[in-house]
Amino acid sequence: MSKALANRNLSIDEYLEFEEKSKQKHEYIDGEVLLMAGASRRHSRIASNIGGELFGQLKGKRCEVHYGDLRLRVREAHYVYGDVAIFCGEPELEIYKETETLLNPKVIFEVLSKSTEARDRGEKAQDYGGLASLSDYLFVSQNKMLVEHYSRQKDGSWKLLEYGSQGSKIRLATIGCELMLDDIYAGKFNCRN
Repeated sequence: MSKALANRNLSIDEYLEFEEKSKQKHEYIDGEVLLMAGASRRHSRIASNIGGELFGQLKGKRCEVHYGDLRLRVREAHYVYGDVAIFCGEPELEIYKETETLLNPKVIFEVLSKSTEARDRGEKAQDYGGLASLSDYLFVSQNKMLVEHYSRQKDGSWKLLEYGSQGSKIRLATIGCELMLDDIYAGKFNCRN
């Protein structure tokens, strides 16, 4: 990122123009542009496992699974990329030139890494919790077998369920899917419980 960009806040239009031309992905939080770090092989594999499992289960339904390349607007001046995002029905999109930003995700997965965990659990989680369309968001550890699943209750509150043992089944009732923890962590991860 150029020094000029790093030293000043951008308007939303300036960010969208910059992002349209950039070869790298950036998030945008209240004028600040944040370069997305490249994912580790483990991070990428976990996200691929989640997306692959859900893609198969949602085939033929009115839901779509997207990996980390679909930008989300989680509030007015907050544009982020979830590791896996699902929407159902018609997408609500904000379109800037050739680029789409999804406004109505139903489920979001974040694979946690040391460099992003504090922000994922802090500001991003707070933004996710405020999305009217969102029914579930999940934090997935890449260092041990652990998934934290926040699901919206009928009264609007969020319920946390943790899954950390082999054979655990995560139910995503709002989209009619189930994920086995073993499938999320399939591959050579050397994860410890």
